[in-house]
Amino acid sequence: MHFLTSIIRISLLAAITIPSTLAAPTPSSLQTRAETYVGYLVSTFSDVTPAVQFHLSKGNDAGSYTFLNKGQPVLKSTVGTKGVRDIFLAHDGARTKYYMIATDLDINAAGFSWDAATRTGSRGIVVWSSTDLVSWSASTLRTVENANAGMVWAPSAVWDDATSQFYVFWSSRLYASSDSKHTGTATLDRIRYTTTKDFVTFATAKDYVALADTPLIDQEFQYLGKTGNFARFLKNETVNQVYVETTTGGLFGKWTRTPGYVRPESPREGPASFADNVTPGLYHLLLDDYTQYVPYQSTDPAKSGTWAASSYPNFPQGLKHGSVTPLTQKEYNAVAARYPA
Repeated sequence: MHFLTSIIRISLLAAITIPSTLAAPTPSSLQTRAETYVGYLVSTFSDVTPAVQFHLSKGNDAGSYTFLNKGQPVLKSTVGTKGVRDIFLAHDGARTKYYMIATDLDINAAGFSWDAATRTGSRGIVVWSSTDLVSWSASTLRTVENANAGMVWAPSAVWDDATSQFYVFWSSRLYASSDSKHTGTATLDRIRYTTTKDFVTFATAKDYVALADTPLIDQEFQYLGKTGNFARFLKNETVNQVYVETTTGGLFGKWTRTPGYVRPESPREGPASFADNVTPGLYHLLLDDYTQYVPYQSTDPAKSGTWAASSYPNFPQGLKHGSVTPLTQKEYNAVAARYPA
């Protein structure tokens, strides 16, 4: 999500404490690795066309893709602002339920301003559902935030087999309950979360990562091959850089910050991470340079300075903040047939 802040803040504070009842769920959709993945699907958008686009890899090549549906969007929002950004494709552990979720925001709308978008922006996410990845429901707008929230940005979701529900994460800032019109000073941007079984009803939103002096948006998780081992990527809005944290205790365990930033030499946002289907232990990271995605890779995500630019001469131009999903042969064939290039 593109938003530049002019307020300079620095923080070394730890994240908030999560209640012990949620101490260590280990969402399975991030850690189930099928040896039969045959390709990747990028779900994304463009600033010019704020709708869902599909890009399908050429076989199992993580660096070469085809723009599906003859270069046209596969899903358009008819709700809220009727524009979407920050696309995320989620699915259950059995891969029988798929949900496309997105930020409800159209920066091309008449009278648009970033200030208004953070004070009185949408408190919901746009949702489409499917049972086969190709036949989708109409778009719906589902409220996930409380009335004191200024916006909901960059939603993502993780399935947990143990509880048969999704953990849904996003970025927001909060205003005082007495400030119903959100004209005053808000908290800093933070990562929030809820749970849902169907993307229709949601539990009350809570803080997931809230720092005292650092505004945070654009969170992304990456499973690291062992139960409870994850990396997460967060954008520091003060310096417009993405940093890495890792844990061995599940998504609600203790996280350790990797010193520095992934690409300290220039601004980046909107991380999308995925494991390589062919090479075990290789991880890919897409970072938005405010115009398009730039690909990086690493075999040691937790170590500083290990994310190197990927040498992909055929990586598509113009991709923005989205998600990358590994596909089975059945899924790959279905998407290619339904949305031909």
